Amino acid sequence: MSPVLSLQRLALPLTFAQLAFATNTFVTGYFLSRSSTAAFHASLPGSMLAVTVSSLAISALGYSGTIFASRHGSGDVPGAVAAFKAALVLVGLSVPLFFAAVPLGHAVLGMFNTLPEVLAAESAYYDVLLVNGFFTALAAVLGGYFTGQGKTRFVGAVTIFGFLVNIALAPVFIDGQFGLPVRGVVGAGWAATVAHAVLCLILALTIRLSPVAASARQMCRADFAEILRLGIPSGVRAVIDIGGFFVFTAVLAECAPAAVAASTAAFAVNGIYQAFPQGLAQALEITTARSHAEERSAALRPAVRLIFVYTAIFCGVLALFGTGLLDAFAAHGNADFAKAFRVSAGALVAILMAKAPFESLVQILQAHMRGRGETATVFRIQFATSVGFWIPLFLATRAFYPGMTAYWITMLVSSLVAATALFVCSPQRKMIRL
Repeated sequence: MSPVLSLQRLALPLTFAQLAFATNTFVTGYFLSRSSTAAFHASLPGSMLAVTVSSLAISALGYSGTIFASRHGSGDVPGAVAAFKAALVLVGLSVPLFFAAVPLGHAVLGMFNTLPEVLAAESAYYDVLLVNGFFTALAAVLGGYFTGQGKTRFVGAVTIFGFLVNIALAPVFIDGQFGLPVRGVVGAGWAATVAHAVLCLILALTIRLSPVAASARQMCRADFAEILRLGIPSGVRAVIDIGGFFVFTAVLAECAPAAVAASTAAFAVNGIYQAFPQGLAQALEITTARSHAEERSAALRPAVRLIFVYTAIFCGVLALFGTGLLDAFAAHGNADFAKAFRVSAGALVAILMAKAPFESLVQILQAHMRGRGETATVFRIQFATSVGFWIPLFLATRAFYPGMTAYWITMLVSSLVAATALFVCSPQRKMIRL
């Protein structure tokens, strides 16, 4: 089997899992857009702030799956199991983080110019999603137990099932079906939380019923130290990345309702495409970590080839159907709203097509470096391109040339700069050539 097909085969279950997540986001957004304007308006900033706070635990502790893969791939199965147990302990110790984040998040949300009813919905949604964040971190550690062994099909299937539960519960909780009260955006948060709890339960029971056969080794200080040493840079990188994106969505929420709706729709459509590079990135990280040191760049070139295939297909779909896909979120607008929505949607489709290859390449290059254990390098590049470049550019645009299209263009430029920086700083850049 060719390297491209082999990598794609490993990535496919993870891609379907990411696709289920994106579809779930799309469906939830669809029902919220029909629930109320305030709920739909509040969904993106509230969720992105919760993801920002949760990403420190999710990404830092989720890196234990890469450590598991590296140890398991080298034959140190007892060490892999010990690292997994240490990660579970760290998940439990992360609970105070989520409690402390409640008042902090409310203060941050209050810094932006949003309507009172939107702010109330954002805060309520944020609170529920912090509970979901804990279960997401736990699922990342439990899932890493299987992906570290290369069992991506099982993790993909269970993850898809979890999101199907979410999709089924979302309209029930949002609209108050079967005698339940109408909860709007809060109901969307509880649907996600219940789905992730179900996912964790299935993964935990499977581990309990079929543990890895290995001689016993107690977890030790070195196991905790390695997770924190390699995981924290990955977690902080995620906080910076997603935190900048939260600021972006919060400022977007200050725009006209039609522009906000078009932007939220664009994120939902782009999220469906991003399932493909994200699934591939996870597979590349696992493959790189499990490989011998001299072979840890072998899968990079096939991954880059696949990325360009993905982006070509995505751009073709957007060129033919992009505006129509976004229009699904404009059904409740009046004539003026619909007209403004379509104007914004047309500009966003063009920007999505332009930034897709750079955004996807960033994910692949970061995954390859994380698989090699170079999490500190990824963090430094992310910090420089996000905090040092994109956020100042975005805030300057807000001050001197505010507007939805201009805000999105800064994201396009940032993706280009980040891809270039990762390429230049990667010692394996010769492998990227097609």
